[in-house]
Parts: sequence; C-alpha cells; structure tokens
Amino acid sequence: LKSALIGDNFTQPFGDDDFLKIVATGYAAGNPTGTAEFILIEGHSAVTEWTRWDLSSLGAVEKIEFDMQGSQDNGYGLATPAYFAYDDIAVRF
Repeated sequence: LKSALIGDNFTQPFGDDDFLKIVATGYAAGNPTGTAEFILIEGHSAVTEWTRWDLSSLGAVEKIEFDMQGSQDNGYGLATPAYFAYDDIAVRF
C-alpha cells in the first residue's frame, strides 16, 4: 500500500489513472466458469479494511486462480508489490 501511494525505489506513486486489482478465475472440469475482479487501489484510494468479496458469480467451481493486475509495468512485469491476504473463507457444497 505504501509503495503504491507514496512510491519507493521500484514504483512511482499512483496517479489518478493507476490501479491494482485481483482477478479471480473459476474452473470446473478444467474449463473457466467466469471471472470476478476486486479493485485494491484506484488512483489515490485504497482498500484498508477487511472487505467481503462474493465470488458466487463464478458458479460451481473446482478451483479458483487469483491473478494480480495493475497499471504500473516496469518492462519486466507488474511494478507494484503483488500480494494480498484473505481470511474467513466460506464454501457452499
């Protein structure tokens, strides 16, 4: 968060058009069932509290893959630190 909002040796501070998001892709029988996005940082605003993310739009899945995407690329890939925490997962069978 600090890296994106004020910058560091690897990342410029986020501008109005910058973003960092998580993209979740659901899979069943090896095929994608859909995707869902969660914006972590947009411009100068960032999620700073635990926030519920409902992934039911992915449908019945066997696995979910998470990918971090952002607007800042340093030529080698995403320049913003790409990690997030999740907790308290509820699964419906």
